[in-house]
Amino acid sequence: MSGSDRDGGGRYTPSVTDADILGILERASAPVMTATEIADELPIGRSAVRKRLVDLHERKAVERKDVGARSVVWWIVDEDDETPDFKSGFGSFAETDLEAQVEKASEEFEKGVEERQDALFGQ
Repeated sequence: MSGSDRDGGGRYTPSVTDADILGILERASAPVMTATEIADELPIGRSAVRKRLVDLHERKAVERKDVGARSVVWWIVDEDDETPDFKSGFGSFAETDLEAQVEKASEEFEKGVEERQDALFGQ
């Protein structure tokens, strides 16, 4: 390590900051990245990036998931996100009576099935 990587007290100062790593994750076109993908964009190796990601994970700044074959993907924790509401996935159906309509259709379907069973099996 060169002397340029040391502060006035002789302590090593990393050339890549946590903000640099988080910035790469924020700008990524994919929702997750591997340490190798992140390292490809930085002047440090995959092992150093992985150690930094583990530290960021311990500080709850990033999340991780093992995806097999010794592969791990990483993403930024969004503190504003709460547990998603299943209804949010309905998009344009949000704030409508879709749930009531589905319930009514389900009840009508069940009633029709029971009527057909009675007709077929004489119950």
